[in-house]
Amino acid sequence: MSLLPVDTDALKDICRDVAMSNYGFLYVTDKKGELQSAYESADTGTLNASDLSGSDMRDALREVANDEFSDLERIRDGVYYVDTFSVGSSDAITNELTSTFSHNVVITSETLRSRFDLAMDDVEFFVSELTERDLVQRITAGERDYYTIGPRLKEHAENVGFDSQLERKAANGKISHSDLEDIISIAATKDIIRYLEQEGYVIDLDGEYLVESALGEFGQHAAHRIEGSVEERFEESKYLLPTAEFPGVIRSEIEEQFDVLSYAHRVQDDIVEETRDAVMTRLGLETEDDMVVMREEFDAFVDQEARRILGDVKAEADVLPASPPEFEEAAEEHVEVVQVSNTARVNEHVRESIADEFAGVVAEEEFGGVDA
Repeated sequence: MSLLPVDTDALKDICRDVAMSNYGFLYVTDKKGELQSAYESADTGTLNASDLSGSDMRDALREVANDEFSDLERIRDGVYYVDTFSVGSSDAITNELTSTFSHNVVITSETLRSRFDLAMDDVEFFVSELTERDLVQRITAGERDYYTIGPRLKEHAENVGFDSQLERKAANGKISHSDLEDIISIAATKDIIRYLEQEGYVIDLDGEYLVESALGEFGQHAAHRIEGSVEERFEESKYLLPTAEFPGVIRSEIEEQFDVLSYAHRVQDDIVEETRDAVMTRLGLETEDDMVVMREEFDAFVDQEARRILGDVKAEADVLPASPPEFEEAAEEHVEVVQVSNTARVNEHVRESIADEFAGVVAEEEFGGVDA
């Protein structure tokens, strides 16, 4: 033991620097040689000890930690901590957490211990520091605790990596229980699944999971399964349906083929929308005014009806109409009796389309393409 006092200011600065390089933690036993070497190289003056024994170091550190103005805190014997958040140097912690959660949506105490090079006895203290600042959240699952990204950290570090992993593993927008566990690297307990649902990652379908970021893929799969039934509905109504009714048709067909909507309450409308868009592409559907139309088939039907009516008008006339307007007037009665649906607006749209097509056919075939 030195006869001269330890320069506690110099020791405090040295310990602070070492702790800051290790996420705020100073393990005296592990860093003893480094602390002694740094102290002996420091300018401690002639009135202070120029070297540092183990006992001198322990006594001086207790004195430093007891100083109300010191930012070095003793958390247990031989372990000290500097609150890097208070001293404005927490980037190393937030960067490490961001990196960790970019690959794992849920982590264990062991993961934290390993990533931050902590003693297991200090994990709970560190978690308290992180949760207090909303950098991590605790998930209690039975006797074990798990941790996930906190709201403050999530503002600056979206968990893109996890979404991507889910999408890659998903088949037709869904993922199995075992594949989900492979991604999160822990048991997918009810508490974990509840958290993943709350965060909008998956929806529990009782044994498998719908991946929310892959709803488009599920919509494509659902469209493939239901397009035949939807096509039949269009054929029954001569290839058009009211736009307002179409989502209901899609919803009904999804419910017929899949047990998904009853579980996915929060995203029911999104599933219907994704499936609707995919069905429209697969069947060549278009919106026209307030109708959804199977374009090619509807146009063919309208053209056929227009030509049929033209034939009827010509067959009934003793003298053919002398102008397009006269033909159209003669066709009005024939057009008005066309009925393809029990819905008045559907019949009205069909009649308007036939009347327009009739005018075009008459102009082209009866008057050489010239409207008179």
